[in-house]
Amino acid sequence: TSVISASPHTPDDMVQYKVYYWPFMIRGASLVRMLEHTDTPYEYISEKGKMAEYSSAWGAEVDTIAPPILLDGDFAISQSVAACLYLGSKLGLTPPGYNDYKAMQYCLDIVDVFEGGIGKNNEEGAALKKYLEGERFKRLMASLERSIKGPFYFGDAPSAVDFFLVQHMDWRCLSIFEPLKAKGIDCLSPYPRLVGVYEAIKATDAYKKFDKVPLPGPLKDEILCAFD
Repeated sequence: TSVISASPHTPDDMVQYKVYYWPFMIRGASLVRMLEHTDTPYEYISEKGKMAEYSSAWGAEVDTIAPPILLDGDFAISQSVAACLYLGSKLGLTPPGYNDYKAMQYCLDIVDVFEGGIGKNNEEGAALKKYLEGERFKRLMASLERSIKGPFYFGDAPSAVDFFLVQHMDWRCLSIFEPLKAKGIDCLSPYPRLVGVYEAIKATDAYKKFDKVPLPGPLKDEILCAFD
């Protein structure tokens, strides 16, 4: 699957950016969202054979291990945080007050909460319920909330960090938080700034119009039924 987006009349050989990731919006989503937001031409590539050309995990003699991988001309960078912050800088998503090192911290904080915390506990209902109801989840989410100056992380305009948060909010809202809210459990209500970033990016035309790569779906019913 390959998707040319943003500028359909741009010749293929003039597309500067190529995003290599699986055919769904998870760890590579921030790259797509920023490219769409800035109306920047790019190619989205999810064929395993082509991804393998830039993945040392599949035998390529390169220094990028696995997708998501961003290709900028002949420069390749992998790891979701590094690729996101690199692309955000190249696209000018560095608003007043932006700090490279705090941006790195904030993205790693997001990974700690959404992958290291939720992701490690979402394979079994009782474990997920215990984590979401526990103090660690609340403390880490409160830390994310305090990191956001408002309305976005660094103030009035979105940065790469905001798109990185949206990447993880899409993933966990669709798979966990929205199904739980339908059961009357609102895990996000104590964190209005965090939700505000998510809703502000979702309200943009670029977000609303993009439907070329599918979003994740809900967890299995047997996991979510632990909350009944």
